[in-house]
Amino acid sequence: MYQPMLSQNRIKSIRSSKNAVFAALVVIGAIILYNQIVTPHVNCLRAAQRYESVIDELAKKNRIINNNVTVKKKELEELQEKFEHFRIKLFDPVKAKEFFSDMQAMAEVTNCVIYSLNFSPTDSTLDTDKLETGSHITANHATLSVVGGYRDIVALTNKLQDRSRQVWIDSVSIEPVGSNANQLRCDIVVTIYVIHGKEK
Repeated sequence: MYQPMLSQNRIKSIRSSKNAVFAALVVIGAIILYNQIVTPHVNCLRAAQRYESVIDELAKKNRIINNNVTVKKKELEELQEKFEHFRIKLFDPVKAKEFFSDMQAMAEVTNCVIYSLNFSPTDSTLDTDKLETGSHITANHATLSVVGGYRDIVALTNKLQDRSRQVWIDSVSIEPVGSNANQLRCDIVVTIYVIHGKEK
């Protein structure tokens, strides 16, 4: 009686060991399957999420850059338009020489007599080499001294400025000539801006 019971206990023990081994094999198999099948997919999904996040960030930066480029392009176009508007008021060296040469004729037409024309040193006002145009702008100053009647002097100042290119009258000084109140001496300081070199 004792022996058969012992045998049954052994059988149970063996079955229990087999079950434990089988369970262990199942767990090991599940771990292997998880590592070989599930883990790569999980890693792939994580990488895809990171990639998507990077793409979104790049797209956002791209939108910001595009907006900045659009704004800068508009600002550049406005500056170019302003410069073009300003440029047409500038003299080139030939026109500047003609302008100062024509002062005698302008004075005669307005019944004024020029008795001196003095040029001040030329000021370099804008170096545009940085803009890759190879040009620069100078301010040319001259003091024109004339004698004439009041209306004649006003007509002369109007004639000086009656042109497409800008002539700035910086100052006007008037005083009578001796005891003759009809004859006035007038000193007019004029400035013109001259663009030199090639224009873009």
